[in-house]
Amino acid sequence: MRIVDMPSPDTVEYGSMPRELTISVRNMQKATIVDLTGAIDIGNSHGLRTTLLDTIPVTPLLALNMTEIRYVDSSGIATLLEVLIKAQNSQKEFVLFGLSPKVYDILKLMKLLKVFKIFDNEQAALGEGAAHPG
Repeated sequence: MRIVDMPSPDTVEYGSMPRELTISVRNMQKATIVDLTGAIDIGNSHGLRTTLLDTIPVTPLLALNMTEIRYVDSSGIATLLEVLIKAQNSQKEFVLFGLSPKVYDILKLMKLLKVFKIFDNEQAALGEGAAHPG
């Protein structure tokens, strides 16, 4: 058995502050890019879910820019999986790009690197480069 000391809620930076997520949508000729900034958690994943699910029918390629995402919880992962499934069922593409090492490690730990199409940058995500080795 391993015992881990957890910091008290008073010492956790985000303990009492809500995490914020900024969502910005860019429509391009052959794709829609959704730029995200902040953190994806249970408090804001529903809004992200709505934005992404509403975008799938109107674009052949939905690319999620995660360059500025510093945290994703299980509800955020569930949202990404739900969007991926809807995109596949609609014969649309859903890709992620610009994952921070922390977010990349979360997807790796959950064995989701091969489930999502993950690219290093926007250029690669839009089909002008190579995929991130997963």
